[in-house]
Amino acid sequence: MSDAERAARISESLELAVAALLSEQSPEGYWEGELDNKISVDAHHLLVHQFLGLGQPAEGDAIRAWIRTQQTDEGGWPNFAGGPDDVSTTVMAYLALRLGGEPPGLPYMRTAAERINQLGGPAACRTSTRLWLALFGLWPWSDVKALPPEIVLLPSRGPLSLDDFADWARYLVVPLSVIMTLRPVRRTELDLGEIRGLRPLDREAPRATAAPLQRRALLSRVRARARARAGEWLRERQQSDGCWNGTHSATVYAMIALHLLDRPGDREAVERAAEGVSLFVRPRGDGLSRVQFSHGPVWDTAQSLLALRAAGVENGHPAVRKAREWLLGRQTCDRGDWGVHRPGLPPGGWSFQSANRISPDTDDTALVLCALQGGPSVDDPLLPGAVERGRRWLAGMEWRGGGWAAFDVDARVRRVLRLPLRDGRAMTDPPTADVTAHVVESLARSGPQYAPAVRRGVGWLLRHQEPDGSWFGQWGCNYLYGTTAALCALAAAGTDGGHVAVRNAVNWLYSRQNDDGGWGEDQRSYRYGAWRGRGEATASQTAWVLHALITTGERDQRVTAGVDWLLRNQELSGRWEETLYTGTGFPWDAPIRYGSYPRVFPILALAGYRRTLADPEVAAAYR
Repeated sequence: MSDAERAARISESLELAVAALLSEQSPEGYWEGELDNKISVDAHHLLVHQFLGLGQPAEGDAIRAWIRTQQTDEGGWPNFAGGPDDVSTTVMAYLALRLGGEPPGLPYMRTAAERINQLGGPAACRTSTRLWLALFGLWPWSDVKALPPEIVLLPSRGPLSLDDFADWARYLVVPLSVIMTLRPVRRTELDLGEIRGLRPLDREAPRATAAPLQRRALLSRVRARARARAGEWLRERQQSDGCWNGTHSATVYAMIALHLLDRPGDREAVERAAEGVSLFVRPRGDGLSRVQFSHGPVWDTAQSLLALRAAGVENGHPAVRKAREWLLGRQTCDRGDWGVHRPGLPPGGWSFQSANRISPDTDDTALVLCALQGGPSVDDPLLPGAVERGRRWLAGMEWRGGGWAAFDVDARVRRVLRLPLRDGRAMTDPPTADVTAHVVESLARSGPQYAPAVRRGVGWLLRHQEPDGSWFGQWGCNYLYGTTAALCALAAAGTDGGHVAVRNAVNWLYSRQNDDGGWGEDQRSYRYGAWRGRGEATASQTAWVLHALITTGERDQRVTAGVDWLLRNQELSGRWEETLYTGTGFPWDAPIRYGSYPRVFPILALAGYRRTLADPEVAAAYR
């Protein structure tokens, strides 16, 4: 393909992609793509309705049909598309199907039961899976561990407090501490003996204690006070849409906890949540429905706005103006739990979800600021003030040791990691390379007053580069995500393209390019080193790499090969389709497939490449 042909093909591709993206904007001005997680989320939706006696959800049959379509040839269910069967996810899918009336003698059910037994059965499951089994009397509560509710009574300056846990973890720790001390059981008449170790149990005897009567009375009063405070904590944080933390899991567990506490206001809160949780269900056609783990319109809208502007859509375009106005209306003005460690910092961040007004995160805030800082128009009088509030909040969330976490600042992570938890890392929110990189990139565009923070952020990134030249990705899969984010940040901060850290990262990316010209990384890279930067090429990951290489100043035939991969794999609709999971909630345990990623990132990459072709010397370097 000649330079002229490639340039024409890129322009045609961008025109189609931009038209497709514009067609998906909501009348209110935002974008919201699908957010697929593992099948356990679909199972939670069905099971919570049954446990609370809410009856079959309207979409129950369609959700169970979806679960059936995701079963692998081996009989189980994986955490992510193309991944290995996971015993906990398989047990959750099987439990939802059986309690929904699926007979165990059906071929796919027999295969699933056999697969569960092959994988080790319920004993090999995560704590959250054993909790759901216990809720239906299929597993002993004594084998389900959790933190006690008294943690909500601990002062923030004590040896350990709730504020040391990650923002998302607090919304799980609090309701689960209530559930696991009350140990409720909704009995089922089903015989699930086909699963080894999974069968109805006799009611457990009350736990005996040898403590003196007076001490037992004191402990009982403290426990009652802790449960009451836990209920207050949850009611105080319920969102306007009835949910908690903007996630399905947090909402489901809060519903169960408040249902059990049944204090004044709890029933009304559960009723609002029952309405809100239905918003996570998304029809997929052909009689199938999928339950999303969250909503991300703020993130998707900011990404879409950046992509459109990169492609040359003007600031005055109606779609851009509506998106900008919608984002301005989502800036948080309330002080959330982050304020415990930054009491003097005024609010000003953005959250992932539109209804979440108390848990802004630095990642969304950095992205929104990049989207809004592309040149204010005269009819946006609120823009300068909103941007400056966001910048101040973002800079103020820097940790004392450097770097930025997603939601929290200066939490005592090591104290949480010392607790006897299965995976304490999933309960903490320390600074990470991808988040720090996004913040540095945003603040680097924000004026000289933020230069000291940018320098410290660059220093943190350089200290945390992996020996092979990559960076770890906490919120995207995985080393491709972290490395490309870091390269863009270093470029924005003015780091020379010949810096040893930049060269090592660039060379690492080139070493991971597939023979077909694309890039991909499998979620298995979170567990197995052989998968680092390796996997089937995807549109989003190929675009991440291309955008970073072009931003860094790379002009190489290997970049052109990646561009050609994108051009070859674009659909006639102008979109790129992607079934693999390139996003991350928790590494390995909670992968995410963002519907927006193959829509926006290829536009960024192709638009960047097209800009470089305007220079004949640069165009020659690509050949």
